[in-house]
Amino acid sequence: MSSRVQESNVGGQFEIGRIARIPILIDFSFILLIVLWGQSYFTSGNAQMMSAGIIIIIGLAISILIHEFAHAAAGHLFGVRASHVELNGLGGLCYWASPMRREVWPRIAIALAGPFSNLVLWWLFDALLGFLRANGDLRSNALLFHAVGMLSIANWYLFLFNLLPAYPLDGSSALEALLNTVLPNWRSRQIVACLGLIVMAGLFYYAFPSNIWMLLLALLMGLQNWQVLQASGGPPWQRWK
Repeated sequence: MSSRVQESNVGGQFEIGRIARIPILIDFSFILLIVLWGQSYFTSGNAQMMSAGIIIIIGLAISILIHEFAHAAAGHLFGVRASHVELNGLGGLCYWASPMRREVWPRIAIALAGPFSNLVLWWLFDALLGFLRANGDLRSNALLFHAVGMLSIANWYLFLFNLLPAYPLDGSSALEALLNTVLPNWRSRQIVACLGLIVMAGLFYYAFPSNIWMLLLALLMGLQNWQVLQASGGPPWQRWK
């Protein structure tokens, strides 16, 4: 459920459509993510809970798409063209067909556009939930109340989660751009990658042993931050030996 601006080769995915001429690709890992998200609903044996699960999964997928297209829209404002949007096991990614701006504030604005869209969605779903509570019957609309409430909470957590300073989350791009004002790029990436490993350890501790999706997410994030650290000259503690 994250987005990191970067270059990528398209492979192992299939296209489901285009918005504003930007292809939308689904990676097969996104299907696994859907299964993990909806497991409790689909195995409940209750038709209403299964229906709620379908609504919530569709709503989450749309929320992630809006998040990624917010990056694309912000990039367009600053003259950076999006190549495609991908839904994958981490949530989503926005890839670029043209080089990212070197200026700090455009980079930060593009990075934070995604989390800001989730903040707006959280406010909208929360407002809708308040409207339903004031004007609807809780018993007869329990399914709708539950789905809207879960989507509100999910977007709030998407907002907060994507601000964490760990690759490939948006907080890492914003922090890296800010650090580049006083540090060389390789040093900034080292710092962010080290913070990312700390975030990974925190996620792993929080998720262990029952939250399989969070454990997988922590593992993938840990691997990516370790790779960034190695590509930036290796862990800084190696020089202390």
